[in-house]
Amino acid sequence: MGMSKEAVAGGSCDNFFVGLGYVQSLVDKLSLTERKQLSVYLQQHLTKDIISLLPIPLASHLLEFLDAETLCKIRQVSKTWKDRATDNALWKRQCTLAGFPIILISKSFNYNNNAEDYFFQLYKHHVTVQRNWDRQNFTQHLIRAHYEGITCIAGSVHGDIIYTGSFDKTVKIWDLFNQSCRKLLKDHSEGVQCLVLGKSIFASGSWDKSIIVYDITNDHSIKHRLNGHLAGIISLTMDPNESILFSGSVDKTIRIWDIHTGDCLQRLYGHDGTVGTLMLIPRVSTLIINEEQEEQYWLISGSNDNTILIWDLNPSEEQLSNFQPPSSIKPQIFQRLEGHTRAVTCLAWYKDIVQQLDNADQDQLHDSLHSVHIDTVGLLTSRSSSPCTNVIQEVELMDLDDHPDSLIQSTNVNNESIQHYRQRNHHNRLNHSQIPSSPSNTVTPPPSPHEDQHTRNNNSNDMEFSDSNTSHESIFIFSASADSTIRMWDLTTGQLLHTTKEHTDIVWDLQCNESRLASVSSDGCIKYFQLNDSRPLMMPRTRNSFNIPFPAVTLAHIDSGVTCLKMTREWLICGTEDGVLIALEFFIRD
Repeated sequence: MGMSKEAVAGGSCDNFFVGLGYVQSLVDKLSLTERKQLSVYLQQHLTKDIISLLPIPLASHLLEFLDAETLCKIRQVSKTWKDRATDNALWKRQCTLAGFPIILISKSFNYNNNAEDYFFQLYKHHVTVQRNWDRQNFTQHLIRAHYEGITCIAGSVHGDIIYTGSFDKTVKIWDLFNQSCRKLLKDHSEGVQCLVLGKSIFASGSWDKSIIVYDITNDHSIKHRLNGHLAGIISLTMDPNESILFSGSVDKTIRIWDIHTGDCLQRLYGHDGTVGTLMLIPRVSTLIINEEQEEQYWLISGSNDNTILIWDLNPSEEQLSNFQPPSSIKPQIFQRLEGHTRAVTCLAWYKDIVQQLDNADQDQLHDSLHSVHIDTVGLLTSRSSSPCTNVIQEVELMDLDDHPDSLIQSTNVNNESIQHYRQRNHHNRLNHSQIPSSPSNTVTPPPSPHEDQHTRNNNSNDMEFSDSNTSHESIFIFSASADSTIRMWDLTTGQLLHTTKEHTDIVWDLQCNESRLASVSSDGCIKYFQLNDSRPLMMPRTRNSFNIPFPAVTLAHIDSGVTCLKMTREWLICGTEDGVLIALEFFIRD
């Protein structure tokens, strides 16, 4: 007579517990050493290490889907897992996802680039620098750079090499890492007011009404001397291909130059005052382009007439249909931004992280870019980090001028009369020129956005955006002014998004990257704002997802006015009216 299935199942269960009890009785009879041996035996036969058993390429592919924090934890499991999770390809990708540069690295990262953990160490280096920014942990270097006020700073991507211009009519090239002045250029007859730097070309603009274009690849020899403006050159910018140069002047005009030939291609009229700042940015439609699409640009200009103009540098379909030669087509003003009550002194562009990834293979990225989790710092290093503070750890006095009297002895390095003289010189750029615009060539700008768009958030230190749920691709720019305010604009709509007054005097310079905005002012303050974005960085930027936590962080406050700055990942270099460079280094050397 057959047994039911329930009876068979019950018998099997009883047998299982009987068998388990028998095994437990046997284990109880084993000595401690025998139990350890049994544990090792069972571990070997019952545990399958997937990462170790899989072929290395397949294991690496699986690990690509993990974030940096998880990879750091995996490195702690075993030697095999550590080897797999330290693969250079994995951490190169993590650097790319976090927006960290993987080429043109600062000299402060001195690690064998052939090492198997090179990109892990590079990621660790970048996270350390980011943590130092977040905690205001830096080393301050003071450099007696010029004998008169510093007006402008340009620098390489990593920031080790910088160029400074001054009212002393010189341009100096500095190696910050090695603390040395590499070259002195004395080719202008009046003070140098602006600089622009490319990969093989750099140019300087001066109060002597000329622009000098230098060939970096040929020991900074003079390539062209450009003349044409009727007054001092205040602003310069250059296209990424280093073929077109734009200059703004006290004569109220913008000129467009062919860098290769030195010819003036266009003169632009539209401002009623000195053109004090210029910026070139990609149009929204070409932020992400394919290989066959030509990148197109907007030119942004700020003036002593308190306005910002946006120029479309690309011919319209109507102009093209009329078969006009490109050289005869003048850029058109399509947007006019109003809101500042005094001269616009500087502009900055919130660069989308996409622009930082030109060398990355986007097809290899399986997920959206993400920001670095600060807790990862603890997993990246085997030793605990000492607490960071906002106190300057070290003040180093460096003689980089090859003159015995160039060493700084105190913060106040000049007598009062010289200081007032330099201040007066720097403020010359705010004085309205008496040179009239050419009426026949003046472009009538379009009307500014409605007044109600500008009055919102005026002089507020809380970020409040429009309640509109409309999502659109946006380009955010910042402007600063002699009215001591910083304003944030949505360039695609012309809408004023925010106004903040963190400084008490003229804001002379702004710089912005994908994570922070820095500003300097005649009030002697060096400040920065941390930029936060709550959504994946590969998504189009919209007003509703963008956030800036105010108030700003004050990194330093000095007795002299600060006139210009250059910000990189590891450096914040500022120039003062006294001719002193203040270099804040956010990678603390051993």
